Amino acid sequence: MAKQPHVLLLVCGILCPLATQAAEFVSETAGEFRLNGFATLVATQADSGGAADYRSANYLSAGSDRTRTWDFQNDSILGLQAFWSPPVDGLTVVAQGVLANDTHDDFKPRLDWLFVGWQPSDALKLRAGRTPFPAMMDSEVRWLGHARLTTTPQPETYFHLPMTSLDGASLRWRRDFDSHYLQLRAGAGQTDFDTASRTGVTSVDLRRVTASSIEFGGEVWRAYIGGFRGEARVQSAPLARLHDSLSALAPGSPIAAEMAAAYPTDWFPVSQLSLGFEYLGAPWSFKTEAVRRSSDTLLIYAVRGWYAVGGYTIGAFTPFITAGRQWQDSDLSPKQLPTGTPGGAALSAFYNATLIGLAQRRVGAGVRYDLPGGAVLKLQYDRLKLDEANSRGMFVNPQPGFIGRTDPINVLSLALDYQF
Repeated sequence: MAKQPHVLLLVCGILCPLATQAAEFVSETAGEFRLNGFATLVATQADSGGAADYRSANYLSAGSDRTRTWDFQNDSILGLQAFWSPPVDGLTVVAQGVLANDTHDDFKPRLDWLFVGWQPSDALKLRAGRTPFPAMMDSEVRWLGHARLTTTPQPETYFHLPMTSLDGASLRWRRDFDSHYLQLRAGAGQTDFDTASRTGVTSVDLRRVTASSIEFGGEVWRAYIGGFRGEARVQSAPLARLHDSLSALAPGSPIAAEMAAAYPTDWFPVSQLSLGFEYLGAPWSFKTEAVRRSSDTLLIYAVRGWYAVGGYTIGAFTPFITAGRQWQDSDLSPKQLPTGTPGGAALSAFYNATLIGLAQRRVGAGVRYDLPGGAVLKLQYDRLKLDEANSRGMFVNPQPGFIGRTDPINVLSLALDYQF
């Protein structure tokens, strides 16, 4: 598939503004069909000295030869949405396909949504199929760059949630008052994805997922709390071998049993909680969100993170400032098997080499410019600081000497967003 997404997305950025509205077709026998879409072209440069690749996107590439002066591929995306309302009261069919980078460094299409919706009343709506993963404040607009101030989704929270869809069913209930509303969502299902890990590409399965959220808001603000619980299985060949070798030593070594439990090969529980608040009272805008993920293994870290972004609109320009922080709650302290344990030195070294943290601070500023016709230009500068001696932050493919870097890292990104 295309290795140069900026060419495809640049063409879309030129041609899409020519379409002033979504394509629409209405028939008495077939119902209503509507097609619209969105495109985001992002170019990112990080001054890591060629020692690591910055990754703010959902799917982190584990490919080699990743350091690029300007990276167009990781955060750029093209999406199409199809809505069909058959001549049946309350029934809709929705499909969304996206063309985006994946963890194998391939810019390729994938089906993000495909669900049947039924709305028996104004208050109640049900979905079944591949639905948006209902666990974060921006679950419904995760890919839509036009809907946010910043060039990319805020990494302190969305970096840690690679999955964007859930195969199952969901329900939404909404009650409108005079000037406020209350909305409840719930969903259940399963999903799977591949992502970059500390030991290469890893396959992740989630089953028995239950997710829910509560949102309360008014005309210019909303408050959100949501989260999910489920069972995860992470398949990584090197870590499976580590687990098996440590398990063989576990009967005579409690420390080996503890190390093996950190990398299970079976299903284990994982959960996440998200809190958020947004204010959109022109000319001011403000948004913040915090996330906490719980896990008892090192296959999926227990993490915490938060971000905040505020802007002030002056005509077509919206200058903004942003900040965020993330860190892991998992125990990353080195462990050593007892002296004389067969193969203990090599196993201890491998285990300790996997203990790479994510702790990082970020401050940034930028400007958004809304062009006539619906397109948006953005420029953003971020200054990142790794918080701990074993941290790589939101970087992948780190070279020797990058882990625990003490010098700040400057990141510059530019984005062109359009929706039609």
